[in-house]
Amino acid sequence: MIKPCATAVSFKTLITSLLMIAGLMAVTAFAGGHEQGDTDHHDEQHADDHGQDDSHDHGSHDDDKHDDEASHVSELANLRALHAWTNATRDRDAHVYVELENTGTETITLTGAHAELAQTARLTGFRLVDGEPQHAPIEAMPLDPSSTLVLSPNGLSIQLKGLSSALVEGEHFDVHLDTDVGRLTLHVEVESASARQHGHAGHNH
Repeated sequence: MIKPCATAVSFKTLITSLLMIAGLMAVTAFAGGHEQGDTDHHDEQHADDHGQDDSHDHGSHDDDKHDDEASHVSELANLRALHAWTNATRDRDAHVYVELENTGTETITLTGAHAELAQTARLTGFRLVDGEPQHAPIEAMPLDPSSTLVLSPNGLSIQLKGLSSALVEGEHFDVHLDTDVGRLTLHVEVESASARQHGHAGHNH
C-alpha cells in the first residue's frame, strides 16, 4: 500500500490555512468598511441637522432684529419718524421726543397731537423765563423738504398733560401726530427717568 507523501500533505494543509486566513481578512475588512460607512453617514446627517438648526436660529434672530427696528420707525407719505421716546414718570405730565424727517420735495406742516393715555397733547417749545423752564404751545411747525426736525429735551417736544397712569420704563404707548398730510402714529418707548435720548439713538434704519 502506497502512503501519501508527507510533503504533499503539508503543502495542502498550508494552502488551506492561507485560504482561511484570506477569507477572515476579507470578512473583517468588509465589516470595518460597513461600520465606517455608517459612521460617515451619521456624521453627515448630524452636520445637516446642525446646519438646519443654525439656519433656523439665525433666521429667527434676524426676524426679531427686523421687528425690533421696525417698531422704532413710523412713516406717512414723505414723513418719517424715528425713535419716539419719553422719560419714565409718576407725574401727570410728560414730554415725547422724536426725530422727524421730510424725505419729499414739499413742506410738511405739523399741526397738533393727541394720545389716548393723556387728557391733552400738543406741540410745545422750550424756553427759560426768569430762570424757570416754560413750555409754550406751538400751533403749527413747518418741516422743510429734505430736512430733519429733532424733538429733544430742552427743545421742541410733544407735551402730554393729564396722564391716566404712570409711565414705566420698558413700556410702550402710541401718540398720534397730526400733519397737513395726515395723521402719523408714533410708537413711543418709555426710557429711564434720567435718560437724555432714545436707547437706540444713532442706529441706522
